[in-house]
Amino acid sequence: MSKKFKKALAAVLALVLVLVLTACGGGKTGEESGETVLTVWAWDVALMQLQDAAAVYQQEHPDVQFVFEEMGTDQIYNKLSTSLATGNGIADIIAIEGEMLVGYADKFPEGFLDVTDCINADDYLPSKIAEVTYKGKTHAFPWDAGPVGLFYRTDYFEQAGVNPEDIQTWDDLIEAGKKVEAVCKTPAGDPVKMLPIRPNSAGLYALIRNQFGIGAFDENGTPLITDPRSIQAMEMADKIYDSGIGLNYNGWDEYEQTVANESVACIPEAVWMIGTIKDKAPQTEGKWAAMDLPAIEGGTYSCSNGGSDLAINAKTPFPEAAKDFCAFAMSDSALQAAGFEKYGLYPSYIPSYEEEIFKTGDPFFGEENVYEIFIENGQKVAQIPLSVNTQEASDYIGTTVSNIFLNGADIQTEMEALQKELETKFS
Repeated sequence: MSKKFKKALAAVLALVLVLVLTACGGGKTGEESGETVLTVWAWDVALMQLQDAAAVYQQEHPDVQFVFEEMGTDQIYNKLSTSLATGNGIADIIAIEGEMLVGYADKFPEGFLDVTDCINADDYLPSKIAEVTYKGKTHAFPWDAGPVGLFYRTDYFEQAGVNPEDIQTWDDLIEAGKKVEAVCKTPAGDPVKMLPIRPNSAGLYALIRNQFGIGAFDENGTPLITDPRSIQAMEMADKIYDSGIGLNYNGWDEYEQTVANESVACIPEAVWMIGTIKDKAPQTEGKWAAMDLPAIEGGTYSCSNGGSDLAINAKTPFPEAAKDFCAFAMSDSALQAAGFEKYGLYPSYIPSYEEEIFKTGDPFFGEENVYEIFIENGQKVAQIPLSVNTQEASDYIGTTVSNIFLNGADIQTEMEALQKELETKFS
């Protein structure tokens, strides 16, 4: 090998090494190089919508660059848990599920930038503003929401002689469910059940409880399990379960199968269920519609399930650029509407509902505009106080629900025991 060749080879290897180090983060950061480079953590569809927003944003701000890192929610939370305290190894902008935000805001009160001054609260769903606000500080920008309605199979209702307008209460739903099961069959020949129920989770009970505008805890963190409204919600949930109109399921895969197998006539769920129905049961096009949830006496609120927010690392070297981009991405009506149409992310930014997609609906769900009920319901969701203990408490509640539904345990006795357990655990 000649000396000239060896020198050339050494130069090539040196260049490759530089490229590898740069690709692995060994190059200069945006702060070090004088450039504005915003790093973003988000999962699949959330990341894609933010990439779309960045492309539009850069048309007016070509000096701002973005590095997008796709990771699942568990990955994000694992990284947040180890990085928020120091501000090291964390993105500038982080997507985070709404139900998880309060835990980090409590443990790391200075972990996220206070973006109160960047948000006009009147432009967002009240429940989402409550979700991002904790101890007088706005820890994130509200993003997608999950207002709930009752999806129902119009063909099953017609076969059973059920008029959806006659289902005003949960008791009405029970009676309609009995008619459906007596008449309707799935493609496999099995009786159609009225709705899916997970008997070992807080799901149905929590849904009805939220219609009273309360959660598992009050604003002071005191459990509300034995509150009369909570007891009433559990009694109704148990009544529905005992009526036999429900189809038991365990886990998300089985939940989706109730749609794919056409085995239920109703699904009380958030607006994002539209995507699941279309994906898992394309053969049912034109056979679905949506209406309001059945009411419970004394309950005046709508419900919500799911959604996410957009937070900014308090130690980002580019706070103004990060806030400006997030404010833009979360308040551009056209982008928010496109995010819903392309990725199923239902906006909490109220002016978005004036965009065309929300006025025309989805032909998969018939001639009536399926979005109208969710637009209306989203603005009637209660501003339920957030608690850092809600997630953990759900496991205890699920055990109680299982004992009541499956073992016939006394509701008052079980709820009193659960109240004491949560007081002891979280006091």
